[in-house]
Amino acid sequence: MKRKLTTTLLTVAAVVGSSAQPTPASQMEKLDRGLVVVPSGTTRTLSWRLLGTDDESRTTFNILRDGELLVENRYETFFKDMKGGSSYQIVTLVDGVPTDTTAAVKPWAKNYLALKLQRPADGSGCTYSPNDCSVGDVDGDGQYELFVKWDPSNAKDNSQGGITGNVYIDCYRLDGTFLWRIDLGPNIRAGAHYTQFQVYDYDGDGRAEMMCKTAPGSIDGKGSYVNQAATIAAIKAASNTKLWRTSDGRINGGHEYLTVFNGLTGEAIHTIAYWPNRNAKAALSEAEGTFNWDDRSGKNDKGNYGNRGERYLAATAYLDGPDGHASGIFCRGYYTYAYIWAVDFDGTQLKHRWLHASDTKTTYKLTDADGKTTTLKGTTCTSGLGRYTMYANGNHNMSVADVDGDGKDEIIWGSAALDDDGRMLYAVGFGHGDAIHLADLDPDRPGLELFDIHEEKGTYAWDLHDAATGEIIWKGGQSGQDNGRGLAADITAARGQEFWSAYGGFDSSARIQNPFNAITGKQTGTTKPSMNFRIYWDGDLMDELLDGTTISKYNGSVLGVGSTPIANLGSPASCNGTKSTPCLSADIFGDWREELILWSTTDNATLNIYTTTTTTKYRVPTLMHDHTYRMGICWQNTAYNQPPHLGYYLPDYVAGKLTNAVQSVPSAASSQQQPAQYYDLQGRRLDALKPGLNIVRQGGKVRKIMVK
Repeated sequence: MKRKLTTTLLTVAAVVGSSAQPTPASQMEKLDRGLVVVPSGTTRTLSWRLLGTDDESRTTFNILRDGELLVENRYETFFKDMKGGSSYQIVTLVDGVPTDTTAAVKPWAKNYLALKLQRPADGSGCTYSPNDCSVGDVDGDGQYELFVKWDPSNAKDNSQGGITGNVYIDCYRLDGTFLWRIDLGPNIRAGAHYTQFQVYDYDGDGRAEMMCKTAPGSIDGKGSYVNQAATIAAIKAASNTKLWRTSDGRINGGHEYLTVFNGLTGEAIHTIAYWPNRNAKAALSEAEGTFNWDDRSGKNDKGNYGNRGERYLAATAYLDGPDGHASGIFCRGYYTYAYIWAVDFDGTQLKHRWLHASDTKTTYKLTDADGKTTTLKGTTCTSGLGRYTMYANGNHNMSVADVDGDGKDEIIWGSAALDDDGRMLYAVGFGHGDAIHLADLDPDRPGLELFDIHEEKGTYAWDLHDAATGEIIWKGGQSGQDNGRGLAADITAARGQEFWSAYGGFDSSARIQNPFNAITGKQTGTTKPSMNFRIYWDGDLMDELLDGTTISKYNGSVLGVGSTPIANLGSPASCNGTKSTPCLSADIFGDWREELILWSTTDNATLNIYTTTTTTKYRVPTLMHDHTYRMGICWQNTAYNQPPHLGYYLPDYVAGKLTNAVQSVPSAASSQQQPAQYYDLQGRRLDALKPGLNIVRQGGKVRKIMVK
């Protein structure tokens, strides 16, 4: 079924067939306007959010510069002030009546935001640099905080031996205020496949938590061992000084935990046993396991190599509908055995929801919330290759979306998918892959589509299939190649999105794949684009290409902040070796275009946050209020990072093809909005939660803003 965009009940929404299936307002974070001011000489570039909860047809904005009215009834959420002021405010208007105003915001010191971090001290044989990031609102003020994972210079891929330094996770406000640090300790190995951290509001209290895998010796943001937050005696009593690391640096024994942390303080709220543990059969009450995994590597077949069994993925998903709470999704294995574990958090404790265990190609086990395990048979393999379960069908990444239109999320695994209850939705069966891209790639076809790039030899190099059914739409590159890279994005003027990969076009002998159109399957470009990330950066509705520290158009022109390429601003660096991925790309403030976070090589202790200053004529609600996109920000840091995608086709939204009638806003201080905040012209806070503002003018200029 087709998920389309509309605006109904103040929301950017999706339409399934002829019935509206919006991104529910209950799943939209309560965000402020996210006003940022970027300087360039005397010019000031302003950018702020239109919210999914806004009544789009009735909402405009006034701009105040140094307390004086600068612009009235601005439709766009972007403005260049050529004169330049020292502070700015945005007043939100509904039917011309002011309903809210921001605090005064000063311009950045530079044309990018340099966020100074507290770099961990050098370890034994290693130094530290910022790595993957995520965002969440930890205090409920409508502004995102930044979560930063620190990786040691001796981090390893699972296939490599060697001792690594500890992994740390920090939290900072965007003004640089340090909140806390978590030390995962010596029993968590450093590398792209080991620590997948999830940041979201899981208990629905308006404040984000963080979940990740921990171990004996892991220390929370308050300085306590995380196992002291357990309610299982065996976990609480475990030694925090015993080192389970082998001489080769691998962790092949000992307890394994899942911990949920308070996002504001870093304190461990609750710790439970990680399911499954290393023996792949442990019950929730069992905290310690010995390695027993299908780990045939050719290098060490003694059962303790820890390659396949130490491959982790993670995501966040709404499994019980729009009025429920989000669940953490934690996964282990994908080359062969595949385990997908759904966990809920009620504000006090983590609770097992279900565990899916695909340990054969044809059958799988499902353990429910009561601990009852049922063996089930996979029934759908759309490729005909005989893999009917998640077994051997997983990627180095995953995605989440409501692909069948029932209001509940599905787990998209690459060449297979799970329904919201942990049962098989379908298997495609092409096996393991390096990259997936879930979006409305073909806007003329019902449903979302998935472009999957395959690593396995002896099958197709890639396929594009229906995300709800697994039906194969296009496939190609049949050969003995490991296809390691690929991307889907809207990079040409042709209707629909394009897809391409490192190897294999439709012609099995093709060595170079130029982009193909998802609707027609026809080649739509004559050169192969970069294959890393997509990003919205300039003023049009197409994707730009993000590769390392460079943003470019498909035609090759390099974009940046103003006329300066990002690679020339602040000595930026990407992450994760040859993957050259950003610390994060996401719509974290400003208008609907995305921000880019890279780390600075000047001191290895600064994050550079870049935002576009290119003019746009389009107004789009913040991408973070699209459910598919927001879930993508949660899973972006997982293993081989992938870019987020919208759950709708942006040109159709802007063209009005996906817009229905908008209902009225009940009040400016609606339960779906931040409480109204009012300030006088000197920036002093006035009473909140009032039904409007009275603007007093004299000589055509604003002289006072008063609560009615």
